Order: sequence, then structure tokens, then C-alpha cells
Amino acid sequence: MASDEDYMAFLDKANQDPSEGYAKPQSVGKQEFKATDDGARIPAAIQEATKDSFYVSDADEPFVPVYLAWDEGGKGLPDEDEFASLIHHPDPSNAQIEILDPADWDTQGQYKSILDAVEKAGKGNDVRVYRVVKAGSRVEYWVVTTEGKGASAKLVGAKALAVES
Repeated sequence: MASDEDYMAFLDKANQDPSEGYAKPQSVGKQEFKATDDGARIPAAIQEATKDSFYVSDADEPFVPVYLAWDEGGKGLPDEDEFASLIHHPDPSNAQIEILDPADWDTQGQYKSILDAVEKAGKGNDVRVYRVVKAGSRVEYWVVTTEGKGASAKLVGAKALAVES
């Protein structure tokens, strides 16, 4: 028969943290990406559209305004790497960012007010949706356009967190 000490050693081992001794990966899930510059003047159309709008997912998170300085250099909207740097992603070169067509993103038309407000803020410039993976099932959808041209241009729009299971 086993002694009390053997039994306690067995229980202690069974109750150890299974991840003990392994390096814990840094999570970008809690990372908040930069959405507005200090002193940003959010266009009225964006403010109004985001006031009571929510992105419907497992979390139903609100849309928040986006207003960032963007030297578009005559090319319009940023590519994935430029966008990652613009929002201060912690690892821009390895960021999981996908560019979506607004019509493919909003197939049922439930975010028409957001899309219309972004288009109005950009005075008819192209509107693009960026899907930015945070961690696990958490992603952010950024609906943006450009306001202005050249070095004084701004990236304006709205973003929302989605939990996709």
C-alpha cells in the first residue's frame, strides 16, 4: 500500500499548471490599435453614423470613429503593410490583415448607414474594409476612405470589434 507522502506527491503533480515551464506567447488580443490622432476633427457624418451603431457578432460591439493622418502620395488607400503601421500594430510585417470590398463585407445591407457616412466623409473617394485579426476569434473591421490628397490627407471612417466563432 502507498504511503500518505506518495499520495500527496501524486496529488501535487496532478494539480500542477500544465503550461508550467513553457514560454507564454504575447497576446495581441488586448492590443488596442490606434484609431484617432490627437486633436482629430471627426467628420459630422461619421460622428452621427457611429453614435448608435453596433457590429453584430458574438459580442455586438459599437462602431467607433477613425481619423488618422495618412500621406497617401497620390495612391489613395494604404496596402496591408502600410495600414498595419498606420494603426500601430505591434508586428506590422506579420499582421493578419485582409482587404475586403464593402459589398462583400456587408452583403445584407445592414451597415449601409456606416458605408454611406464614410463615403460622404471622403467626398466620393473609394471605400475599403480592412479585416484585422487581433487574437483567436477576435477581429476588427475598419471601414475607411481618404479625406483630402497628398501629405495632408486623412484616413477617415469607422471600426468595430467582432468576435467570430
